[in-house]
Amino acid sequence: MSAGRPLPREIATRLADLRRHYEALQHALDGVDAAAFAAAARARDPGELGRAYVIERPFELLANYVVELAREGLEAAGLLERGAAVGGAECLRALAEHRGVSAARAGRLLIVHRARNDLQHEYPGARSQATWEAARLLADELPGFLRDYARWLRSLGFGPPGA
Repeated sequence: MSAGRPLPREIATRLADLRRHYEALQHALDGVDAAAFAAAARARDPGELGRAYVIERPFELLANYVVELAREGLEAAGLLERGAAVGGAECLRALAEHRGVSAARAGRLLIVHRARNDLQHEYPGARSQATWEAARLLADELPGFLRDYARWLRSLGFGPPGA
């Protein structure tokens, strides 16, 4: 049996880097509860505010990676033109439409994506319970997303056979 096509560099690079950010997010979430996060996010003291940042940064990176992996996978599958002006939400919906993830998982990842947008654009109130809940949701969803995504990539002929 011949080997599958190699993963596109853009996908392989993100997948290789993802674990350390996931572990950082898990570590940060384990060390700060929702109330402490909310207090830190509102703090004027830089040291206290930094306690919120240790959750926000890996959350933003991982949320970005999920959307980028969706986009890169759709492009590699020939389902999206490279460089097309398609937003993150559309990429997640398209990934579900093409069975890269379930519609339910895509819906949960859309919640994460919206929270990431609010946080990144610093909309008033973005550092709130919604950010905490989205970070927790992302930490819970990421392993399943990666399993689904890897299965989908294999179905497209990427990676070793039988992997």
